[in-house]
Amino acid sequence: MFAKQTAAVLACLALAKEAGAFNVHRHLHNVERDIAYTHTRTHVVTEWVTVTVTAGRNPHPTPNAPAPAAAPTTLITHVAPAPPAPSAPSVEEPQVDEGHYEQRPSPNPAPAPAPVPVPAPQVDAQDDRSNSADQPAPSFGGSNTGAGSGGSSSAPKRGFAYNDAHLVDNFYSGRNSDSKFGWAWNWDSRDNGLAQSLEFVPTLWGPIDIHTSRWKDNVETMIDSGSTHVFSFNECDIASQCNMGAWAAADAHVKWMNPYAGRVKIGSPSVSNSNIAGQGLDWLRDWVDACKTKGCAYDFCNVHWYSPIEATETLYDHIKEAARICGKPVWLTEFAPLSNDDGAVSAWLEENLPRLDDLDELERYSYFMVSNGNLVNGNRLTGAGEAYASA
Repeated sequence: MFAKQTAAVLACLALAKEAGAFNVHRHLHNVERDIAYTHTRTHVVTEWVTVTVTAGRNPHPTPNAPAPAAAPTTLITHVAPAPPAPSAPSVEEPQVDEGHYEQRPSPNPAPAPAPVPVPAPQVDAQDDRSNSADQPAPSFGGSNTGAGSGGSSSAPKRGFAYNDAHLVDNFYSGRNSDSKFGWAWNWDSRDNGLAQSLEFVPTLWGPIDIHTSRWKDNVETMIDSGSTHVFSFNECDIASQCNMGAWAAADAHVKWMNPYAGRVKIGSPSVSNSNIAGQGLDWLRDWVDACKTKGCAYDFCNVHWYSPIEATETLYDHIKEAARICGKPVWLTEFAPLSNDDGAVSAWLEENLPRLDDLDELERYSYFMVSNGNLVNGNRLTGAGEAYASA
């Protein structure tokens, strides 16, 4: 009898230990689900293990054996994540410091990978969120409205997106590019050594301390140096970028951008061409709606576009719909076809840059980007760089 009681106690202790382990295991997976729920699908697999208890021996599992009526049974649950989706192409993230920025700065670790750029969403004319479907596209009567106070309507649309200002010099080596290019930006609030006679457009990447602490001094310096436009935040619709809701971004825009109204022209926060609900033009629409209440000062809307070459027409749809939502001119400050073929990209630029130059809704544009392996290699232009300089 004593031996049976001892065995029973041991069995109960084993069950308690297994149950405690299961609770901890389940808690850990709940945490993982909170972090990555939107990125994985979870399969729950249940395995039943029968524990046979014999007096004088430790409990041991007996798989595939029928359980005696008095034997206890423990439930062990394994949470098996589904195979991950293919990862998005890596994008070189910047280092944020006072003197130099790398491409598309992100000052904090990204909470989620940047989504793969996708074609601009098809706009449903019955979408209740937009009043633009029943309205004609705004007419801008010529898109080169130049700059803020004192700006010239003859300023070229084409500009540079860069990190290393010295690489921009390649476009001026042995050629006169003043008639093709009029402006530049670098995701930062200082030009960081831009030597050419280009208008620099300061950017407040996001309303976070690492940028706002530098913003006022830097933007005043740049305005004094000739800047006539400023950009609001960078891709608040994307988690790895500014990552902010439209209404909160409207509040932050009023705080950080409105003080410069009347001194310079102000761009909206930029948006991607993602077709995921709540991103891209959905986000821009929500921001414009919020600004009707908040009173944001802005003079043009800022969009980005990345898609396969065969989806080129979505670029023009994206720009035109952004202009319709915004009711103002559009700046296309990042764009590129998704191709690593320099010849194909060169041909694409030669075909599409004249179309962009002629597009009334589009006020300015800058290809992504002046960097080694993209538009330049060392001290020379790539084929795509030659096309961007001459088309």
